[in-house]
Amino acid sequence: MRYGRIILAIVGLIGLWLCGYQGEKEHLTLTHADTKVVEVKGAVEQPGVYELAWEATVQEAIQAAQGIRANGDLSAINQTRNLEAGEVLIIPEIQEIKCISINTASVEELDTLPGIGIKMAERIIAERTREPFTQIEDLKRVKGIGDKLFAKMADQICL
Repeated sequence: MRYGRIILAIVGLIGLWLCGYQGEKEHLTLTHADTKVVEVKGAVEQPGVYELAWEATVQEAIQAAQGIRANGDLSAINQTRNLEAGEVLIIPEIQEIKCISINTASVEELDTLPGIGIKMAERIIAERTREPFTQIEDLKRVKGIGDKLFAKMADQICL
């Protein structure tokens, strides 16, 4: 009796296969939302979560956040890039580089410059005491400061 049921099931499956039964076909339709949600933070006027059009760009997200603050830095941001749903967009702040005055800095301040140690800082102070620097290139008057060392610190110094 048991073998009879198994044979009957096999014959039934073969029959369905021969008849071309494929079961119910589901029709899938691909759709996407009309909007997406993104978070905007950092140097913007109104950080927050915004619902934007599906095709929204970085620029549109910044506009939704009421624009960037005065210290916002867009120099490395592609404003035409389309945002992904759920993306977090962070607008960085402009990084200010502290300028060290070669005419007034202490030994300790000069020591923070690349390639300058205590002894070199003392030589800088001695040279500016003898004759104040009138341009940053005058720093090369100090023994031991050549073009290479000057280039390493040029963007960190001022008069």
